[in-house]
Amino acid sequence: MRWLLTVLLLVGFVIAVIFALRTPAPEVFHADFVGSEVCGDCHWINYDEWKISPHHNIARDPDQTSVVGDFNEGSYYFPQQDPKAEGTLPAAKMYQRAGDYFMALRDIDQDTFTEFKIAEVIGYQYRQTYLTQEAGGVLRRLPIQWSVPRQEFFAYWNEQEQSPQSVHDLWAQMRPLNSAWNLYCARCHTTNLQELSKDPGHTVAQVKWTELGVGCEVCHGPGSEHVDYMDGHPINRLAAWFDQKLLDKTAPFIINAGKQEQGFALSVCARCHGADIFRKRQPLYRNYKPGFDAHGNMTTLEPYFAEAPLTPGRTYPTIEVWPDGRPKGLGTLFRSFADSSHYQATDMRCYTCHDPHNNKQPAGPGLLRATKESNAFCLDCHQDIATDVTAHTHHEAGQKGSFCYDCHMPKNLLNQVAGVPHFVRSHNMGSIPNPLLSKKLGTENSPNACQDCHQDQTADWAIEKLQAWGMDGHLIDTDLHLQRNATSDTAH
Repeated sequence: MRWLLTVLLLVGFVIAVIFALRTPAPEVFHADFVGSEVCGDCHWINYDEWKISPHHNIARDPDQTSVVGDFNEGSYYFPQQDPKAEGTLPAAKMYQRAGDYFMALRDIDQDTFTEFKIAEVIGYQYRQTYLTQEAGGVLRRLPIQWSVPRQEFFAYWNEQEQSPQSVHDLWAQMRPLNSAWNLYCARCHTTNLQELSKDPGHTVAQVKWTELGVGCEVCHGPGSEHVDYMDGHPINRLAAWFDQKLLDKTAPFIINAGKQEQGFALSVCARCHGADIFRKRQPLYRNYKPGFDAHGNMTTLEPYFAEAPLTPGRTYPTIEVWPDGRPKGLGTLFRSFADSSHYQATDMRCYTCHDPHNNKQPAGPGLLRATKESNAFCLDCHQDIATDVTAHTHHEAGQKGSFCYDCHMPKNLLNQVAGVPHFVRSHNMGSIPNPLLSKKLGTENSPNACQDCHQDQTADWAIEKLQAWGMDGHLIDTDLHLQRNATSDTAH
């Protein structure tokens, strides 16, 4: 026993010395961004995973690995054109020259083309947008994009808004203020965007960023003080190791969302995944940087999570809310999660289900992968169901309808990103199929998970099924979502 006591005392003494000798925290924080490559020097496993993730690949310089559209003498014709007709010219041509990529738009009322060099490419999973840089520094969004599922070029904004397609219309798409990508979209597609100068007409927009894509510091905060603390200071490294392993603390001067309170942790996700609908506070979201303020306090957006209006009426670029009041547009995904009981009554976070560093399919591009498979997410907490899942789902195990998310996270969030309707899962997680409300409002205004799968069946059929299963309590002939959202919006 004496030797054990001696060892413990020695260990305690060593720890005390380590903490006494470590560099003290500064009174004022002035951290700068260093770039993900610097982070990868130590955190190489996470860095390698991140390199193939959508967060990294969401914005890139154009090259053979990043350009997914057909720039091998590709072209775009309007739907009303016959490409085979003699003398028919495309509305746009795409090609390469000396390793660079170009898009040429046909001039208005002329048979000539104006060439634009591709400066950056945005996206790769659903659609890819192409940017050209103007003399004033503006990165302008070109009007023709590439649809991955369709494997063809298409006029994205024209199709979204169901507007006429003409050469004049394509050129008009380049003139709106919001086509200045580096003043609107770039904050969620780059790391540490800084506006150096701009003019009211958005013909001048000088910006800089630390790196293209969503780098490590977008979520973890600027890393210079963390790097300075660790680099070449073995005592500091040991102290940080003891902090993390023994006291479960975040490493000094950097944010680890998993070790922060829920609101702080989710602010890093809300900045981009919720900003589309936070109209009242959009500048706050646009300018938010995770990490610490000058006085060492962590920054948070949590007070504003519920401020986004969830009412029918927004129609541009997609209708954001179903007529029954539930979120519909992809831009409301984060709000639907913030409204859920899983967020409000538990410590659930985005990364409870998603691995923020990795791919869904490590061998290829995809969404951020789930950290577990199928029902395992839910059954970790809902263990009363785990003993007999089939009795709860009324569907054969392994078949569609047997997974928790089939009914409770139905695909009713509309995403038009590829020029075709594409639905993704609701993140409210409290959804229960209510075909009675669908019968009242119509499935086109109030979809339900039963008929989403069984599209050949009626609402009455779905009602009878739920009644037979003893689920009458879920059949409510009231627009509860509208009432709930109206109350929530008034309160905030």
